Amino acid sequence: MQNNIKVRFNMEINIPSLMLSPEEVQVLRPNEREKYVRSLIKEILSKNERGVMVSEIVDATNLSRITVTKHLEHLVAIREAYKSDRGTGSVYYLNGRPVHPTERISVPIGDKVYDFFKLENALGEFVFIQEKEQDELRLTTIKGGIMIKCQDMLKFKDALSKFIILASQRIEVKT
Repeated sequence: MQNNIKVRFNMEINIPSLMLSPEEVQVLRPNEREKYVRSLIKEILSKNERGVMVSEIVDATNLSRITVTKHLEHLVAIREAYKSDRGTGSVYYLNGRPVHPTERISVPIGDKVYDFFKLENALGEFVFIQEKEQDELRLTTIKGGIMIKCQDMLKFKDALSKFIILASQRIEVKT
């Protein structure tokens, strides 16, 4: 398949050079198809730093609009992508990159791991907290995430501390 497809406003979006045909995608087992489509969409996002629209991915991949939207919204929900509403449509972006790889820490709590790292994207600098969970087969699943602007971190910390105190007082009252 070709490497670029012309779409929105005569701009080109970059797509992976090797993609499965629609027929090949259809014969994959459901869980394999989900993984393939999600990884394909993430790769498209990574190749298009200026963002892409659902219609562009649909045109480039022949996936259905519903499938593309579902996977993009999932990536937004787990904070691996973000979207910016523009008029009647939305533009999706891969969610940043570590500013400094050394500014990443992982905190295991029970069967979950919380990764904290600094990101920058077109909207600014953020602290990104991502929740991951390992199952009995040691497969890791991203469960969700939160992004806080770096400039708001102290306010966030203060609000979280107040909430913890309030919640612990309510727990003490109930026991």
